[in-house]
Amino acid sequence: MRCARPTVVLLLLIAFVQVPAGQNARDRRPTVILISFDGWRWDYDAKFPAPNIRRVIARGVRAAALIPSFPAKTFPNHYTIVTGLYPGHHGVVANNIYDPPTGRRFSISNRREVQDPMWWGGEPIWVLLQNSGQPAATMFWPGSEAPILGQRPKYWMPYDETMPGNARVDRLLGWLDLSSAERPTLLTVYFEDVDTAAHRSGPESRNVRDAVSRVDGYVGRLLQGLERRGIDDDVNILITSDHGLAETSVDRVVVLDDYINLDDVEIIDINPTLALLPKPGREDAVYNALAHAHPHLRVYRKQDTPPDWHYRDHPRIPPIVGVADEGWQVLRRATVADRIARRLFGPAGEHGYDPRDAMSMRGIFVAAGPAFKRGVSVPAFENVSIYNVMTAVLGVKPAPNDGNPSVVRSLLKDLVP
Repeated sequence: MRCARPTVVLLLLIAFVQVPAGQNARDRRPTVILISFDGWRWDYDAKFPAPNIRRVIARGVRAAALIPSFPAKTFPNHYTIVTGLYPGHHGVVANNIYDPPTGRRFSISNRREVQDPMWWGGEPIWVLLQNSGQPAATMFWPGSEAPILGQRPKYWMPYDETMPGNARVDRLLGWLDLSSAERPTLLTVYFEDVDTAAHRSGPESRNVRDAVSRVDGYVGRLLQGLERRGIDDDVNILITSDHGLAETSVDRVVVLDDYINLDDVEIIDINPTLALLPKPGREDAVYNALAHAHPHLRVYRKQDTPPDWHYRDHPRIPPIVGVADEGWQVLRRATVADRIARRLFGPAGEHGYDPRDAMSMRGIFVAAGPAFKRGVSVPAFENVSIYNVMTAVLGVKPAPNDGNPSVVRSLLKDLVP
C-alpha cells in the first residue's frame, strides 16, 4: 500500500442489523460496518463503472463531496473518521511524525510505533463502544493495532496487504456469523486498491478504472453476503473515503534545496506537504528563504497556519509547515534526479493538498438503509462529522469531538441525537 498503510478509497459501510423477531433481543443491536476504500475521489462513481456502489446511492442520501481534514493523507484522515477529531487535535498529524517530548519518530511502515498507544489521541469509536459493553472488530484500520486507552478491539488484525480483497469481505461476514454474545456491533475493513493504482498511474488512468471496478466488486460481494443472511433490507450502508487524488508530473516540481540548505533542517514530512524542524537558531532564516520562494508553494509558521486547518496547537506540528498547490510536488533534488534517471515521466497521483482549495482531494459520502433518509442530497461536509453519525446509529454517547451535529440531523431519519 502506498501512502498510508491503509491507502485506496475509503469506503465506509454502516450496517444497522436487525434480525428476525424470533431471535434473542440482543440480536437486534445496531451494527456498524466501516469499510475504507482509500483514495476514492468524489467523482469516481460517475467517471467509472461502479454498479454496486450506484445501487447504494440510488436508495439513500448523498453528500456533494466529503471534505478531508488537513493534511489530506491516509493515517490522519482514517483516524479522524473514527474519533471525530482533526489531526491537529488527535495527534496523528501526518503519515510521518516527530514527537518532540520523546524524540521518537512515527511512520506508517514502522509496526512498533504504529502499535504504540502514545501516538493515538482521542477516543476511537471501538473503545467507546466496548466501554458500553459491545464488542468491536477491526481489520487494517489505522489505530486499531494499538491498545488505545488500554484496549484494542476484541477482534483485530494487523495490516497485511497480501490478503485478497474477497478474503477480507469474507472475514467480515464471518464476524457477523458469530453468536449474539460474541458478534461485534462495529466492524471495519480496509482496501488500498484505488489509492495504489492512482499513485502509480495517475487518477484518470485505466489502472484506476480497473481498481474502481475491483473494489466495487467487493461491495457486491458484501451485499450478496448480507442478502444470503436475510439482513440486506435492515442494513444501513455508508460509503466514504479518506481523500481523493490529484495528477502530478515531473514538470510541476518545487525543488526544496534550490531555496534552503538541507543541513539547516530536519525534514519530518515532504510532498506535497512540508514539515520542517529547523536546527537551533535557523528557524527565521529557513522561513524567510521559503516564505516567497516559489509561486506554487505556501509556507507558514505553525502559529500562522490557516484557521480552517485546525493545525496549530499540537506539539507534534513542527515550527514550519508548507503545502504545494494542487498538482504540484515539493521534493529534494536527489529525488527528482532519481525519478528522471528511472524515466518516470508519465502522470502519477498524489494527495495531501489543502482540501479547502483542491476539489481533487475530496472523497465520497453515500448512505442508505432504514436509519437514513432517502432521495436526499446534502452539501459537502467535513469528515470529522462521520463519528457522530456512527455513534447515533449505534446508540452510544459520543466522546467530545469536532463534528457538526447538524450533519447527523441532515442524514438520519429517526436516530437524531
